[in-house]
Amino acid sequence: MRIRVDEIPESGRFLHFHWDEDHLRQFLPPEDPFEIELVRPVNVDLEIQKRIDHIRITGTIRGVLRLGCHRCLKPFQWSMDETVDVFLLEEEKAPQEEELELEDEELDFEFFDGQIIEIDQLVAEQIFLALPFKVLCSEDCRGICPRCGVNLNDEECRCAMEKEPSAFSRLEAIKSRLPGWREE
Repeated sequence: MRIRVDEIPESGRFLHFHWDEDHLRQFLPPEDPFEIELVRPVNVDLEIQKRIDHIRITGTIRGVLRLGCHRCLKPFQWSMDETVDVFLLEEEKAPQEEELELEDEELDFEFFDGQIIEIDQLVAEQIFLALPFKVLCSEDCRGICPRCGVNLNDEECRCAMEKEPSAFSRLEAIKSRLPGWREE
């Protein structure tokens, strides 16, 4: 969805639409690290306000996604209820220096060509920014056994807990043969 800036009335423009999984997939990389699936369509409610020197977009993005846990690999449902508050500046108003230290208030701005707002790109960006850095089905997820691969949340590990030989086990044997050594 593309919105022309000159078509935004002074009173603002309200948008309400839904994204299905096919729409979301257009913005996912071919090798999706999150294994995202939509349980229900993503609901998007946005208000676009034209200001003198910028565009402000506010609203909400809500949906239920199915993600794969990074510890146990089991799929789980994750509810997203994100507040959107984005300021858009024309690219020509962006600082042109190669290296520039931004002030805190400047970090809230994004840039666009000044004529067309790519709403789909903005929504996809907000969804991906909302995803947790480490996707876990629960904070106390125990993951999978590195030996047998069993999900430790569902059952105990079946592999024998063999004691790995320590790098110091040979020193232990030598120490026990030293004269005057006695274990306390």
